[in-house]
Amino acid sequence: MELDNIINGCIEMEGAVASIYSTFMRLFPEEKSFWEDLARDELEHQLWLTDPALIESIDLLPSIDLLPSRELIENSLKFANTMVRQINLSAVTLEAALKIALHLEESMVEIFANELSANLFAFDYATLSQKILSAERIHVDKIEDLMIKKGFMQSS
Repeated sequence: MELDNIINGCIEMEGAVASIYSTFMRLFPEEKSFWEDLARDELEHQLWLTDPALIESIDLLPSIDLLPSRELIENSLKFANTMVRQINLSAVTLEAALKIALHLEESMVEIFANELSANLFAFDYATLSQKILSAERIHVDKIEDLMIKKGFMQSS
């Protein structure tokens, strides 16, 4: 699969996730700043993925195995689009919204997009590793923290 197709799929996924978070922002005004931060980050990731320096940064990835397949990207996009339809057709609770967000953030496509974004700012492999770890966990941690705060998840 061509690298351009992978990157374009990731760009599309970032946009779909940002759209879902924007919808949640309207559905849950009491948590508006939470959803707004996540949506803004996704749009920022989408912008980073359009940076021409991105192609050069692929060489910094620790393994070519990190590249998601087209099938994985398509399945992630199908899930995101299904969630958009489900959200628009039925009432979604805050707990369900957080579970959807957590599922999206833990998808391999989202992880890969975060890794590529981290590469844009890495100057050496040590920095790259730190940035990848941070980028992968930041949204998951935010979502889990709110789930714990709202009583939807127990702290481990």
